[in-house]
Amino acid sequence: MKTTRYRFEQAVQEVKSNTTDWLKDELRSVLESKKDFTRKADYIGFSILSIDAKVLSLDEEIKELQSLKKNLKSAKEIALTTGAEIFAEYGVEKLEGAGISSITLTKSSTKVKQHLEILNEDALIQAGLYIKVLDTDAIIKAYEGLGSDSDEELVRQYSTLAAEQIVIASKLKVNKRRATTKEVLS
Repeated sequence: MKTTRYRFEQAVQEVKSNTTDWLKDELRSVLESKKDFTRKADYIGFSILSIDAKVLSLDEEIKELQSLKKNLKSAKEIALTTGAEIFAEYGVEKLEGAGISSITLTKSSTKVKQHLEILNEDALIQAGLYIKVLDTDAIIKAYEGLGSDSDEELVRQYSTLAAEQIVIASKLKVNKRRATTKEVLS
């Protein structure tokens, strides 16, 4: 278990888009230090990879919390229905409390939920039970000159195609060292 949180690791984990100057200064100080280049690479790389470990830990905790939430909702539903059975058994419709206003027995109700299964799609389409949707992929292909000439004219007359150029900033990529058999066993 890791017990030390290094300064650069903290800088990497807490950086925001408006606080990059501090991170830049920290990166400069690491690169300008007298340490061996492999130690510099490890320090920077492990600091960035520590984010992955925290995200993985949070993902696991979220799964556990979601499971706990599901179990608690189920327990509440069971407690409410079981309580309703016992209230009905004793003929109690309302029980007033000091800390809470009251517990009341609700009347049972019936709810209809419909499930549609299509047995013959073609027959329903022939009967007119369908909607028309534009084929946007075909429209883009016509713009690119991959359709027929008449399609291209029609498409250009009734639509426009705009292209947005998105610049993706360069990023560091931290490559993990593959674990050797000796490291895996220890």
